[in-house]
Amino acid sequence: MTDTPTDGIIDDVAPGDIVSVPNRAGDHKVVHKEEREAGHLVTFETDDGETFQLELAAGTPARRALESKWESTQSPTPHS
Repeated sequence: MTDTPTDGIIDDVAPGDIVSVPNRAGDHKVVHKEEREAGHLVTFETDDGETFQLELAAGTPARRALESKWESTQSPTPHS
């Protein structure tokens, strides 16, 4: 399977997803997502293992790599 991205919104991402968000270069793995009054506080991991958090409004566009779904809690395939 190729790394085919899909357009979506930050509301639909889950830990394990690989996403890119506006105004932040590169693709980053979602480590944690917490609901906030105005949207979501999302913790991302970079390729070198560093983490950072962004507070993103509900409905913020997020481009998601479909292959990342295997690691996500949204995966239809059980794994450990």
